Amino acid sequence: MNSPILRRLRDLPTFEMATGDPDPRGWAVRGSDGQAFGVVHELLVDPAAQRVLYLDVQLDPNLPNVPPPAPHTETRILLPVAAVNLDTEGSNVFVTALRRDTISNYPPFLDFMLPPGFEEAMQQALSPSTVQP
Repeated sequence: MNSPILRRLRDLPTFEMATGDPDPRGWAVRGSDGQAFGVVHELLVDPAAQRVLYLDVQLDPNLPNVPPPAPHTETRILLPVAAVNLDTEGSNVFVTALRRDTISNYPPFLDFMLPPGFEEAMQQALSPSTVQP
């Protein structure tokens, strides 16, 4: 079975969330102890299946045992939607398998995806016909 091609929701202007599904971007992400350890930064979707599969979470920079990010970057993780519970009344995402003090064991996420049309625009900008003398 092929892996789905994931895209950031912000790169899919025609993608619509299912009626009644909340958009948790900006919500606090809390562990089983109730303490926040990050904020939902983005949603990663499978456009073919029209489903949100992962939450891209920006971690709190002051977490214990988590090394600081490289300059001009953020420390982020991906959480499968199936592993979280959404609290729509309090605008929180709960992950019972993690806590603020155990998040350092979770693998970090590096955002390496390019927006649609980026590669074409890059090639066009680098082609000899666009170079001005």
